[in-house]
Amino acid sequence: MRVSTQMYPQQLLGQLGKLSEQQQKLQNQVSTGLRVQEASDDPAAARKLIVWQADKAAIAQYRSNIESQKDLATTNDGLIRSLKKLSDRASELAIRADDVDSKSDLKTSAEEVDGLIEQALSLANTRFNGKYVLAGTATDTIPFEATRDESGRITGVIFNGNSNITSIEASPGNYISAQWVGANDGAGGQPGIFQDSTEDVDVFGDLIALRDHLIEGDVESIQQSDIQKLEAVEDHFIRFAGLNGSLHARMETQIATLNSQELALTGMISREGDADIAETIVRLNEVQYAYQAALQSGAKIMDRSLMDYLR
Repeated sequence: MRVSTQMYPQQLLGQLGKLSEQQQKLQNQVSTGLRVQEASDDPAAARKLIVWQADKAAIAQYRSNIESQKDLATTNDGLIRSLKKLSDRASELAIRADDVDSKSDLKTSAEEVDGLIEQALSLANTRFNGKYVLAGTATDTIPFEATRDESGRITGVIFNGNSNITSIEASPGNYISAQWVGANDGAGGQPGIFQDSTEDVDVFGDLIALRDHLIEGDVESIQQSDIQKLEAVEDHFIRFAGLNGSLHARMETQIATLNSQELALTGMISREGDADIAETIVRLNEVQYAYQAALQSGAKIMDRSLMDYLR
């Protein structure tokens, strides 16, 4: 076989190019800590990593969805606590009416109930993150509007929202919602916290009736009707408090599950895609030594010519 004088330099350059490419690849692995940086590094591992990273991104989105509902549930918790205090006070005034002797004292209680009605209206129009929380899906519409008499007293409250809610995906195929609606007319949808015809609950109507009976001095109607209705309202609020507590527990459990899944995926991604730094450094040193040896041997061989052997 005939070997030309140009063949060796060409082979040497090719070998040096391969060693240089290996050095760069190993150096990148050491600096980044990643074994698989491109699909060509390990096609099978790259495919797994793409799937796992997509799963991890989905978990982050599910967790973000749940956190937004937890914030809303916390808002609802404050709302229901305030309403519970309000209904407790209204019940106290209704029960105490039997022991009040003068109509002027009853009217004083009526004024306090009138303040409770105003407070209930304010709570009914609570906003969270710039949206009305009890308006159903009509979150930009003020849910409750009051009608008033000439003296400014509230005589009725109109619901402008709807009884539909928006759910979020907490895991594949699993949807949850912390949203409540203000009223339900019995045509379907979620139960209403202030008005619900299926449970015969009308918070505003019951408070207005109590106030008017106090003004009129109609203690009999308070004893025979108002007290029982206010007890039903209180039970209604307790039910919502229980639902909110159950939802909180469910969301905490779901987040714990997502965190466990994310931890497992992180370990899988690390095992498949991360570089063994110690091993990679050893390989890098080997390639560097080979590169230096190739340069040295090439320099010695290419330094000689036919003239060195002629005498």
